Amino acid sequence: MQKLHIRPKVLTGNGTIMDPIDDKERAFIYASIMLRVEDEKKQAAKIKPKGGRR
Repeated sequence: MQKLHIRPKVLTGNGTIMDPIDDKERAFIYASIMLRVEDEKKQAAKIKPKGGRR
């Protein structure tokens, strides 16, 4: 959804792009962003080299 830049209601066919965002849709968007950021932090921690500088 985030990569496609499509709102949840538009994706499911329950609304149009011109409809205002209601509280439930806004909460869903924020929660999905928080989960994505958390996942990206975990992925970055795996890539980061262990140990100090040389």
